[in-house]
Amino acid sequence: MRRLREQHEFELLRAQYGMDNEGNFKEQSLTNMQRAVYSGELSVADYYERQIELRMAESSGIDDSSSCTKDIVPLIMTVSRSCTNVGQTLMCTTVDHYGSTYGDKGWGCGYRNMQMMLSSLLHHTGYNEQLYKQWVVGGPIRGEMPSRSAMPSISRLQQHIEWAWGQGFDVQGCDQLGGKLFNTRKWIGATEVVTVLSSLRIRCELIDFHRPTSASGSHPELFNWVLEYFQANDDFKPPLYLQHQGHSRTIVGVEQLKDGTVFLLLLDPSHSPHQMAELRNTSSAMLALRLIRKSLAAMKAKHYQIVAICGIMDNEIEYQQSKVLRSMRVPQER
Repeated sequence: MRRLREQHEFELLRAQYGMDNEGNFKEQSLTNMQRAVYSGELSVADYYERQIELRMAESSGIDDSSSCTKDIVPLIMTVSRSCTNVGQTLMCTTVDHYGSTYGDKGWGCGYRNMQMMLSSLLHHTGYNEQLYKQWVVGGPIRGEMPSRSAMPSISRLQQHIEWAWGQGFDVQGCDQLGGKLFNTRKWIGATEVVTVLSSLRIRCELIDFHRPTSASGSHPELFNWVLEYFQANDDFKPPLYLQHQGHSRTIVGVEQLKDGTVFLLLLDPSHSPHQMAELRNTSSAMLALRLIRKSLAAMKAKHYQIVAICGIMDNEIEYQQSKVLRSMRVPQER
């Protein structure tokens, strides 16, 4: 039994670092769509339509938005504020949910959460200006330049990270992943999100909650930090990227109950567009909110990282310094 468990963990690690030789986004998409046809989950007509959409997305570098649920903040806010025990609900300015698809199930959560972060920034003029540059620097574009609201596909994000590595960003992370992401199924995490943002001159902070801060193994200091982030009075507030071993999610807000209890509001790429759509349905909205709402007791990974966006770099020195990743440790050790 122990040997089987160790073998399973070894295979997971091989997959995480892209050493399982199991293809890429496009190949996995086609394989899983064929299986979906055989199982009756997908019609033959839908299969061919999805094939066309996949080819277009891979060619243009623009995500096909098949797993995207737009403008989700007002939906969550409405359901949360209808709860009689909720004192206040504080949320990011805007965000779209991106779920896993046939092509990235099992390895794409980092990319999908990055897309959620970018979906928010696209609504801010200053950040949008910086993000648009990735279509110029991240590799050749086929056809016309994308619109300013276009979301880069997973393959495009992989190319951009490789480009950023080539510019000297996160040398250690580049070495760890073998200097190659494009056309692989390698997992990415918080450091790759920082690499993408920093390479586009978007200032961000990496906060390292390196150990639990309660006897029960939970992270009250993380919850306090997130609460303070959303309490700050900013004109534009992006979501937060949250990483722990093996998975990542996007923090879009917090609820504070009338008794002071705090819940995080998390979007998870493993949730489907159908599950997100339940927020619009009066009879099922509360069940959908329970998927998103996380208590202190539910967050017991040993180690969490948060990526917070905090402005646009305004000088070359800061840009060059951002090539070396730094983090703030919480709690700070003396």
